[in-house]
Amino acid sequence: MKKNLILHAALMMMTLSSFAQTISNPHIQKSDDFITKIAKIETNSQYTIVYFKHTAVSDSSWIQVNKEIYIQTDVSNEHFNYVKSENIAIVPAKQYLKKTGDDLLFKVYFKKIPATAKSIDIIERAGLMHNGITYFNYYDVSLVNAVKVTDMVLVPPPPEGSFETGRLLDNMGPMMNSITKSTMDAQLQYYKQPGKIAEIAQVTKAYYNELRKAGFSEEQALKITASNGLLPKTTGNN
Repeated sequence: MKKNLILHAALMMMTLSSFAQTISNPHIQKSDDFITKIAKIETNSQYTIVYFKHTAVSDSSWIQVNKEIYIQTDVSNEHFNYVKSENIAIVPAKQYLKKTGDDLLFKVYFKKIPATAKSIDIIERAGLMHNGITYFNYYDVSLVNAVKVTDMVLVPPPPEGSFETGRLLDNMGPMMNSITKSTMDAQLQYYKQPGKIAEIAQVTKAYYNELRKAGFSEEQALKITASNGLLPKTTGNN
């Protein structure tokens, strides 16, 4: 009898483990929300659970999720709907983050997807939005390929005054400021063209997505994207 119980327990453990499918930091082909990262996707015997990490990009920012969010797999057109969620407000409620850089970890449970699925789409609200609100839309999220996080080392600038040319460059300051101002004026006129800002926003989002695909972490990709502003930075001598 004892032997049979041990065998039964072992079979139960094997059965439960066969239901589990987990991937951390999955590769994402395209995302409509570049500040909310999918940290992990887990499928157990009951649910498919998506673990999210959201980082606030401004003080007093807010986040929420619609119950209409669903998963669609590469197996069929079937929708695997929302079941429940943890640590995030449900529309119409809002969850606020106090400071820029604050992180919020939350989970969304969906109906269990097939074990044969190799990729999924997560759709909160399909279609383009023009009100500045982004939705949890992620396309071609791999269940087999993870993103390798690449370490980035920032090299400090050389000590001030280490170059002989420093004084010469200081003397050229007024002329460089004039050139920079002319360049900025020309760029401002360029950006005032109809639809140009929206076009640049799309390019910026595509640039961020390519950095993530290349292996940069969310924080690294945000820093790189933010450092490349639309207008040049100017310096001057007072």
